[in-house]
Amino acid sequence: MRSRRRAAALAALPLVFSGRLSAAVLGFDRPADAFQPAPDGFHLGEEAPPPAAAVRTEIPVPTPPRLFDQKTALVTASVLIGAPIVGYFAWWRTSSRSSFEFANERWFQRDTYAGGADKASHIFVGYLSTLTLQGIYRSLDKTPAEARGLALGVTVLTGALIEIGDGFSQYGFSWEDATANALGATLATGLDAWGLKDTVGLRFGRVKALIPDACCRYGGYGDDYSKEIYSADLKLAGFLPRVGVKPGPARFLLLSLTYGSKGYRYSAAPLRQRNVGIELGLNLREALLAVGVPEKKWWGKVLLAIGTYIRFPYTSFGWHYDLNHGTWSGPDTGDQFDPGSIDYD
Repeated sequence: MRSRRRAAALAALPLVFSGRLSAAVLGFDRPADAFQPAPDGFHLGEEAPPPAAAVRTEIPVPTPPRLFDQKTALVTASVLIGAPIVGYFAWWRTSSRSSFEFANERWFQRDTYAGGADKASHIFVGYLSTLTLQGIYRSLDKTPAEARGLALGVTVLTGALIEIGDGFSQYGFSWEDATANALGATLATGLDAWGLKDTVGLRFGRVKALIPDACCRYGGYGDDYSKEIYSADLKLAGFLPRVGVKPGPARFLLLSLTYGSKGYRYSAAPLRQRNVGIELGLNLREALLAVGVPEKKWWGKVLLAIGTYIRFPYTSFGWHYDLNHGTWSGPDTGDQFDPGSIDYD
């Protein structure tokens, strides 16, 4: 019993020395006017209410918006579910198989599928899809960082889902394709985060290319990329001001590194090409802005997007190096190719 009392006394010492214990017990911490006379004598009255100025007003803190609100969840689910459905009707319905297979497609080597042009295609699709989703998520009141994170994650996951579907088709699961999608998505995310979309970008274009007649084609499968070209652009309108130079008329120009393959489905192997190009081209977005196309109206946004991401024929010219044969061609727009034909005895 004594030890308990000693412990209680020791525990109360800080309060005693601070004067709080006696005030709390005896009521001496109350104001003097708290002692009120009563008809039957004298007693401790109720505490006086605090002055109005001392009353703290609690301001409700707004609940931060959820990352996946209803609209955001709907958009995300639509992409993740819709892309495999499109893939089924576009690629897998007529070429499906019950077993899951992997495909070792490699990258841009001479003997790869489409000479690597499909990898350039995956990079561009991942890039454009990410930028498009960023805009959609921002329209749903997401912060720039949230929009970038959501767009990057959805694009990479969608690419992986499509490759899983390919695993049950004649194409097989290609980790190179999934990686190319992720590279394009990462590039778009970085350019947006660093504010460099006015300086660097990717485009897709169509070029003229002949293919052998139906009677005389080399056998193959998949898509023929002979009429496609992919471009990585340095936009002088954004680059020159960053290095302290006024762009002047140069703002309408692009310096581009291009890639495209020829003949990888219908032409014989000795005729196929893998072309890397260096081009000078027209910045269509800057040209559209110069003639007064508005950035705020919906139709202006559509036109500017087309001018930003599409390489129109005969708007870029340069020299192209054929990796298969070690030869240069140009200046041209990337359409020089003799597809040849197969002679049957």
